[in-house]
Amino acid sequence: MPRNTHTILRPLALIGALALVAPLAACAPRDDAATGTDTMRVAYLSTANYLTTLKNERFAQDELAPATVEFTGTYNPADARTAIQSGNADATSTGTGSFINLIAQDQPWTAFAIEYYDGDSQGIVAAPGSGVESLEDLYGRTIAIDAKGATGDYIVHQAFANAGLDASQVTEVEMSPSNFSAAFGSGQVDAIATFDQNLASAMTTPGARLLVNAEEYGNLNVSIHIVAQSFAQEHPDLVRAMYRALVEESDKAQEHPEIITDAYREFGASEDIIDQVAKFDVPEILPIDQNGLDMLERQAAQYVDFGFIDAVPDLAGHVMDCSE
Repeated sequence: MPRNTHTILRPLALIGALALVAPLAACAPRDDAATGTDTMRVAYLSTANYLTTLKNERFAQDELAPATVEFTGTYNPADARTAIQSGNADATSTGTGSFINLIAQDQPWTAFAIEYYDGDSQGIVAAPGSGVESLEDLYGRTIAIDAKGATGDYIVHQAFANAGLDASQVTEVEMSPSNFSAAFGSGQVDAIATFDQNLASAMTTPGARLLVNAEEYGNLNVSIHIVAQSFAQEHPDLVRAMYRALVEESDKAQEHPEIITDAYREFGASEDIIDQVAKFDVPEILPIDQNGLDMLERQAAQYVDFGFIDAVPDLAGHVMDCSE
């Protein structure tokens, strides 16, 4: 795959409306003497983001030395966050929308890297035999999503809003992504709104139809890497080191995208799914600098419009700019 260079754009009208209420957190300089016995524990997910694929590299260990890094998994995002909250891990990954929801609930998280892609790995797929050929055909029908306010819900609302349609005219069914394939193939739902390997699985199902992908409607919902806020405060040097390792892994993947497909193969994905995943945009690690924060705040404004949250939360107080 060719390397894709991504730029986060900021509409001027929203910049004025979303004034920052706190400065970006800075990454403190590294103090090796103070961190020699520290460990950063990563709860990695069953999706091939770079915090997951790093477990197969030496980048993280080299960057954190003399501290160490431990990878445990695989987790779904909710269980990974529970592992951190219970003190069994320090870092994991989630979607930017889920991160916004967490901060809106006053939960103690700090995001330190955005994993940006153009959106072709998110979308809505009509089930075989459903007769659905367009988004409007889904009025009065059912769409499977992962959870209210999460990525699937965002996909539905953003896709319908972009098409000038009313998302309230469809019935969203929450279910675990592990149940998507069975529900989709058996006709339990008329469509699914999903991402990554689940989208690839749906797209390769005989008789299914891709109705829209996020690249077509202006995608803001991407992956983000997070740590417990207490860990960021106590070990900013380790967070900064992990950011550098993520950048190195991202740079390598631009030339060797098999890093991603090999991970899905390791997770047991079929070759049909892997072939479809190989067609998706190769993500790039970006810092949560001013541009990154603006992007998060624009998505938070969409979450307010969709009724997912009441107000744009203080995201600036929960991010770390490790680009300097």
